[in-house]
Amino acid sequence: MENRKYFSTRRENSSLWVEMKNPPVNFLTVAMLEELFAVVRQAAKDDSIRVFILTGGIEDVYIMHFSIPELLALSRDNKKLLLNLFVETGITGAFLKYSTTFTNRLMDRFGWYETLMLKLAKALCGYSTSLYLWFIMQRVYFAIERLNKITIAAINGNCNGGGTELSACFDFRFMVGDQGFTIGQPEVLVNIVPGGGSTQRLPRLIGRAKALELMLRGNQWDAQEAYRVGLLTAYYNKAEFKTRVQEFADKMSRRPMTAVDAIKKCVHEGMETTLRHGLSIEMAQSIRCLDTEDTINAMQSYIRYLDKHVSKMDREKITTEELNHIVQESVKNMEDGKLYTFKH
Repeated sequence: MENRKYFSTRRENSSLWVEMKNPPVNFLTVAMLEELFAVVRQAAKDDSIRVFILTGGIEDVYIMHFSIPELLALSRDNKKLLLNLFVETGITGAFLKYSTTFTNRLMDRFGWYETLMLKLAKALCGYSTSLYLWFIMQRVYFAIERLNKITIAAINGNCNGGGTELSACFDFRFMVGDQGFTIGQPEVLVNIVPGGGSTQRLPRLIGRAKALELMLRGNQWDAQEAYRVGLLTAYYNKAEFKTRVQEFADKMSRRPMTAVDAIKKCVHEGMETTLRHGLSIEMAQSIRCLDTEDTINAMQSYIRYLDKHVSKMDREKITTEELNHIVQESVKNMEDGKLYTFKH
């Protein structure tokens, strides 16, 4: 297990469990985001890690919300950079938005530029924390969203504000459902926007109506309601939570990582463009997958399975029930990773 100030990691099979510890209730801070960024980037380089799981390292605690003192400091620090004046007019507001978008695109494209911009923004922290807070938060959340692994938010306690926003970046979200824990976006109650991405990611996850309801009411959803609207993949009792999450992770770890990465690229990049261009992204990723030895071996293995169990069957001599069993069994064998073994 590797330990940092706020995060510790442990391996279980092909999964990396990352546990957060910032007593008493894991208030999310810029320092934590910095550390988490390093953990995510390190995990991205380790091909033996196939599933990345983030959970609270304090019993019954996930993330209360983002640090209010750090958010309050923005009110002062924004003025130092005249950001409050930029958003007052349409022209200067557009300049701020598009220049930030352009900067993020350059950081997406060039790793060295991302490193440079984060260093410059951090160097300004003695004068104003504003730019560094926005940039480090956005870059960490992008890094998780685009991570070339299966990602799971294992929500083992209450999850509010920045915790909900962070969890929205993961592929799957599980929550303890028998302890009265809740999840929410209460920012509106203190007259601020959920500024860590929820205004953009939640509508994409659960639809515009439910996202607006959660953010405008500022109320709390229990695990059952969050599951009902699609925010959670599932919820479990506390006693079995880690075991059930690990079981799911073990199953997902058998997914080929090239396809996992390709599907995530198709979805995330496609959500930001037109249907026509999204289909072009899908085509490019399909070509990428078909150009791997793993894919060829997998398909050849599946053809052999079909030849043995499906292709030679006499359709007129079997019932619909028997046919359904054959189809479902073949899918189950693929899902369990029994038909082939991937190298990477």
